[in-house]
Amino acid sequence: MNLSDLENKKIAIWGMGKEGAETIRFLWSHFPGKPLTLIDRERPENIPDDGPMHFIREDDLDKEAINFDVVIKSPGISLYHPRTKYLKDHNVTITSATNIWFAQPKRGKIIAITGSNGKSTTCALLDHILKGLGQTVQLGGNIGKPLLSLEADADYYIAELSSYQTADLCYPQNYSQDYMPDIAVLLNLFPEHIQWHQTHAQYYTDKSNLIRAGAGAVILNHTDPLTKEKNPDISGAQWFNDPEAIHIKGEHIQFGEKRLGNLTDITLLGHHNHENICAALTVCQILGFDLTECFKLAATYPGLPHRLESLGLIKGRTYINDSISTTPEATIAALKCFEGQNITLLIGGQDRQQDFIRLALYIKKHPEINIITAYETGPKVCRALEANGVTSYVTEAAGLEDGVKCAQKITPKGGIILLSPAAPSYDGFKNYDHRGETFRLFSQNTML
Repeated sequence: MNLSDLENKKIAIWGMGKEGAETIRFLWSHFPGKPLTLIDRERPENIPDDGPMHFIREDDLDKEAINFDVVIKSPGISLYHPRTKYLKDHNVTITSATNIWFAQPKRGKIIAITGSNGKSTTCALLDHILKGLGQTVQLGGNIGKPLLSLEADADYYIAELSSYQTADLCYPQNYSQDYMPDIAVLLNLFPEHIQWHQTHAQYYTDKSNLIRAGAGAVILNHTDPLTKEKNPDISGAQWFNDPEAIHIKGEHIQFGEKRLGNLTDITLLGHHNHENICAALTVCQILGFDLTECFKLAATYPGLPHRLESLGLIKGRTYINDSISTTPEATIAALKCFEGQNITLLIGGQDRQQDFIRLALYIKKHPEINIITAYETGPKVCRALEANGVTSYVTEAAGLEDGVKCAQKITPKGGIILLSPAAPSYDGFKNYDHRGETFRLFSQNTML
């Protein structure tokens, strides 16, 4: 929906997170004094007071009179929430800040990136490359700033989109190409977020909506089987990890047969991150930049916090913070970075019906990995390891602090203590940042 669609509508904002607060600010900047309704689980302490605001508790939605035409829902509110159906049955239009942002005029090109793993790193990496080339870039969405807070004058807009944001992404037929992503990237698909999407099949559909909704150029991962399986009808896509395109061959990244640079020159750890570089370079290829120069810039990118972040050598052990790893596949990728070394893996988090069999089979091949489990998925991980004949040292901890203390005791000097939980953080922490910072604190406490 664009601004003209909203001007004469009665509007409610559902969810007072960072994006909800920015949506309210955006609306009042364009429609000063416009009455708004805020829907949330509980009345927030920091409700904006720059205009008239009516509050409704989420649980009371079906009890209150529906006196609004449009609901702008925050990403955390599931599209399949029972009350979304209730609102639709009462002829309320449900949209998102993401859809509103896409409908606003912008000067530069839009690059939208999603994927089960690697999207934040790829977005930040691309931001690093384009700025290194002298371009003005605005980065936002699921990373950094809310989209509606981005400045309207930039050469490029990089939008990281979660499955929550792509699920209802749409570009109405009367919109011009100017309002659609110039480039849409789907990095990979792994089972995730079943509580929001209800089924894995729905998650794959919602995640892939970015590349189906009318984008310009589409970039896909040639080596990701689920991407191919769930999107058989996508034609004209450009592929990374394709031998004829940008891919990894031996110790190099190449474009076809042309070598762009050596893997040993890259700061980022891990094969999965080298694949992220291939994705970012494919964007640069479409944009017409010199790929050798782009590789040099990519090689210097240091990475984001909580993503295979080294916390240094503490009492002879190297601590690695990979709190961002919320799937078993991401944890396997992290473990592969340290193959052949003595590793103690701290694993466990919120149960989202993850399947730990592949992870158990990987660990079975690497008996040098010690495992310390905790939180909701801890027992589930232990059962998967036992069922698949894993002979490594396995123990359950009371929590992260207990796990760090145990890891310091059982990890030999020269070894690695790796937090890579293979699960979300919400059973014990506010988010993965909070979990990672807590791990940092506990690791530093072992120095005392």
